[in-house]
Amino acid sequence: MEKLVVTVDELKKMVRNNEEDKIDEVDVVTAGTCGIMSGTLGIFHIPIGESFKKAEKFYLNGIEGYPGPCPNEFLGSVDCTIYGTKHSGNYGGGFLFKDLISGKEVEAVVESDGKTYQKMITLKDMPTARLIGTRNAFKNYVALTNTGKPVNTIFHRKMLKSGEASFSGCGELNPLQNMNSDEKYITGKKILVNGADGLILGYGTRSSKEKPNMMISADMHEMDEYYIGGFTTSAGAEIFNTIAVPIEVNEKNKEYLKMLDSEIELPLTNVFGRTSLGSGKYSEVWEKTDLRPKVDVNRCRVCDSCEAQKMCPTNAIVRLDHLGKRTLPDENCFGCGVCVDSCAYGVYQMDRKSIMGIPITCRQSDRVRALKLAKELKKRIEKEEFKI
Repeated sequence: MEKLVVTVDELKKMVRNNEEDKIDEVDVVTAGTCGIMSGTLGIFHIPIGESFKKAEKFYLNGIEGYPGPCPNEFLGSVDCTIYGTKHSGNYGGGFLFKDLISGKEVEAVVESDGKTYQKMITLKDMPTARLIGTRNAFKNYVALTNTGKPVNTIFHRKMLKSGEASFSGCGELNPLQNMNSDEKYITGKKILVNGADGLILGYGTRSSKEKPNMMISADMHEMDEYYIGGFTTSAGAEIFNTIAVPIEVNEKNKEYLKMLDSEIELPLTNVFGRTSLGSGKYSEVWEKTDLRPKVDVNRCRVCDSCEAQKMCPTNAIVRLDHLGKRTLPDENCFGCGVCVDSCAYGVYQMDRKSIMGIPITCRQSDRVRALKLAKELKKRIEKEEFKI
């Protein structure tokens, strides 16, 4: 018997249209989330070729890794861990992982016994390249604002000023918002991580009853570069991931599946001390909002140094020769909205909403990617390419 599979946005439309009785006909809902997920690292086995005793220091495209724990003595290879948040300037682990998944060649550098060994390498050359998420896909998160002086923070591309806010969390689309999140229930569950088959290993670090998150694992070789990447902040480079989860429609999950953005809390927190300032709803920041900026290329002055291009957290704004060197966002656009305040000539416009009356000036979750991966998971289940 074929399963009836719907995406999470299709299910929420049923609820909004007062068609909740149709939920009983559904077998599986595919839910997704995409956002900054700092607790991400890669575990690699990298063949260098030349024999050396053991790696004392290791770099991949200038990003420092941590050799070991296996010393691989005189084997000419390195086992190492690289954090998604490790960075050199505005280039960090998230950008590195995206480059690897896209097939780009990167430089591996080993320091051992006073000598340096170098090799250009691609992901295909690495027998092991596994992404581990130590705390990913929180059951929604928080909005951050500033009640003091401007501050550099991982929660904004620019300095976060007084009277501004940023937020994370995909609200009603988020997998853990739509299911029984007991650890025994989610552990071992098959999911999609950046387009690759993955697993939930259990709860992640900092998980709590009120805000559970998941520890996940997947093979980078199978990932799609669109769903992963770096996100530059004013406090250094971060990393984003996209995760989709199949949710069985049963009595326990049904109560969660019916929840809408208007029912889901979005706490507002002061970036200084993380003190609570109250709580809004996810409907304030997601309902009838623009998921991507509207672009008026006729306003572009073709500046020698494009401020929007310079400030784009995901390097999505590129110059196009056929438009007279004007700049436009490409598919790397995350919908963060930073470009709106970066261009003095109003090229980019976007309704970014507000939380408790404080305007959102940076968005750190992306519903476009979340929904796309949820649709991809639905397709794979229907084609029996993904077994639940």
